[in-house]
Amino acid sequence: MSESERESIGTAFQRSLGLRWERGGSEKAVAVVMDMRDDLRGPAGSLEGGVVSTIADVAGASACAMSVGALVATQHIAISFLAPGRVGPIHAEGVVLRTGRDDAVAEVRVTDQGNEDRLMAVALVTVRVLRDRS
Repeated sequence: MSESERESIGTAFQRSLGLRWERGGSEKAVAVVMDMRDDLRGPAGSLEGGVVSTIADVAGASACAMSVGALVATQHIAISFLAPGRVGPIHAEGVVLRTGRDDAVAEVRVTDQGNEDRLMAVALVTVRVLRDRS
């Protein structure tokens, strides 16, 4: 995927966060990366939890969408925050665990690459497959 293709995908909100899509470690994986920015830090100086949730959601949903070849919408996300993100870049890799006719599930690991790949969060993302019903 070229640099311009990576910059043109995603929603306006996702682009405003500076999210970049990359290949994951397997054919069922998608990685999403973002640089740490001061405007995304909370009062303690670490990455805001909502931003961590967003990058996890995007990585999981993107992996599912790629796997099923259709648009998807997140139905449920369960996330456990394990450590603060302080350095960046922040890396989230979504790996598809299961695909069905109407839904798919991915596991996501979010790490702080600039802090020895410290594991920041793990998430389970369930999406609804939005197929053409005509």
